Amino acid sequence: MGDIFRHNIDALKEKYPYLAQVFEDLNTKDFESSVVLEKSRNGMPNFKVRKGEHTFFVHSTYDPKTEAVRWTERIDLKGFDTIAVLGVGCGYHIEELEKRFPDKNKIVIEPDRNVFLKLLNTRDITHLILNENILFIITEDTEDAGRVFLSLREEGQIDSVEFSELLSYRKVYEEWWLNLKKDYIRFAKLHQINTNTSVFFAETWLTNLFEGMLQLARSAHIKEYKSAFANIPAIIVSAGPALNKNIHLLKDLYDKAVIISAGSSINILENRGITPHIMVGVDGGEAESRIFNNVKSDEIYFAYTLSVHYDGLKNYNGPKIYFKTNVLEYGDWIDNKMGIDGAEYLRSGSSVSNLSLDIARYMGCNPIILIGQNLSFPNMESYAQGAVLKQEQDKSIREHIEQNIKYYLLEKDIYGNDVYTTESMLSIKFYFEEYVRIYSDRLYLNGSEDGLPIRGIENVPLNEIIERYCTKEYDIKGMLDKKFKEEFDAGSVKDKEAKIRNILDNIHNQSSEIKQKAIKRIDLILDILNNIRGNHNAKWKQIDRLTDEIENCDIYKYFVEPLSKYFIQAIKNERERRMEHISDIQERLKYLYEGLLMQYTEVKEKIVLIDELSKKVIEEIDKKEGVECLSMP
Repeated sequence: MGDIFRHNIDALKEKYPYLAQVFEDLNTKDFESSVVLEKSRNGMPNFKVRKGEHTFFVHSTYDPKTEAVRWTERIDLKGFDTIAVLGVGCGYHIEELEKRFPDKNKIVIEPDRNVFLKLLNTRDITHLILNENILFIITEDTEDAGRVFLSLREEGQIDSVEFSELLSYRKVYEEWWLNLKKDYIRFAKLHQINTNTSVFFAETWLTNLFEGMLQLARSAHIKEYKSAFANIPAIIVSAGPALNKNIHLLKDLYDKAVIISAGSSINILENRGITPHIMVGVDGGEAESRIFNNVKSDEIYFAYTLSVHYDGLKNYNGPKIYFKTNVLEYGDWIDNKMGIDGAEYLRSGSSVSNLSLDIARYMGCNPIILIGQNLSFPNMESYAQGAVLKQEQDKSIREHIEQNIKYYLLEKDIYGNDVYTTESMLSIKFYFEEYVRIYSDRLYLNGSEDGLPIRGIENVPLNEIIERYCTKEYDIKGMLDKKFKEEFDAGSVKDKEAKIRNILDNIHNQSSEIKQKAIKRIDLILDILNNIRGNHNAKWKQIDRLTDEIENCDIYKYFVEPLSKYFIQAIKNERERRMEHISDIQERLKYLYEGLLMQYTEVKEKIVLIDELSKKVIEEIDKKEGVECLSMP
């Protein structure tokens, strides 16, 4: 093994251990490589690559260095924080990019691992491998590359991306490169939906959390139901118009499958005389409470997370199961304070139907069957008959489509017909496809008999699914009840209520303290903005100290930061883009400090809201306890 390869592998082990293992193994195999090392006329290494019917040199056969410089000079990254480059070659162009744009992120994508292997054996690129601003993606799967982009965006490491490619790759990888850009756009839209949801619902989620927290005292934790229904079929019922086709088939399945109602389908089921075992609530808007306030039965298990709108949660008198999701990070903190160990996050996804799928898998169900999952608006209808929100939603859809609102898109359904859908529905479909790819140990079936196809989930008529998989009988309700009763007695409820009260006191005390620090930090940045040219070293030291104290507090780490991070990241990204166009140093500083003011204000507002909400709920508990004391004989 050559010294160059050894140096490069050692660097890979430090930053990309998985890639290091792959290429160390690959280097020991004896095979005819599709990449040949050649010399350009100026003596610099070059690669001759065979790709299908194409054979090409990666770099100029005369002077790769000059070619790389000229290629880089044509690139303009104003307004972009990241450049994605197709083709690694010998790395000359990456070195020139780093010289010209040292502060920009570079994502180097190489679809041919033989090219990268040849590079590892040809040039010492440890300076590129270990560079914090350079990321190598070696894959021929465009979706794998797209997932890396999504992860980087979710973590706030990249924002706006410019795409460029080696000239030699342009023709050979034209279709592949186009598909990668499409996957990038798809993942970027998913990220934007997640961001918009987080920003839009941040205050609502906090309100629901505090208003609903006391319900934890009378709820079972979903961890008690892990694998409780191993190899029992589950049917996840969504509210799409397709449900009209086969909802009647559910009437005889109460003892043959775990029936899980996702969101608004509960009202449709009850209108048809069908009682599911579990109904799932997650949405934070007031409309969610309208759904659950209309539930007639008190035998259904209400599976919820504390983002769900509190009114419907409080009013429901039946049994409840609490779970935490990967979206809201306070779940672990609350579990810890409640003395709950070993509880896992459930994967939230883009909708309650995505989440219901994870509940079914977590409980051990197999196969998992989807019905009512249109992911579109056939005949401009939103829901099946009987949905609480159907009339107003149908009216809205018709009006928007008739006005040619671009929000609605045309896609092909499972029969090849054009149907209207939305980006948010496509993100639900995409999530399903990703989910079943990752959790491939279950059988997933789509019995909707209509709607958009979901890759990885076979379309099978529901009656055929029932005949094949729903033949045995189980006491599903009894199994739910047994686990629920095991967790409760009068003492355990009182103990939980006391712990919740302690949590609220803890939060209120912390928020009252750091609220003043957040206000002081804003006052200091305003003073600086009023005199940009002055010496503010003392004020910046105060700001740094206050920032440390605020950010080391539990309520910041588990409540404020997770709910504010997308908004704050958006401010940072927007400021960084526009500052490139401001030449005057004082104006640049003013623009930067105004961005800090916006961030500090966002944090302060969340702290104030937490302080007010915790105080309100504590006062309600005290009032209730006072009334109970007065009513005692």
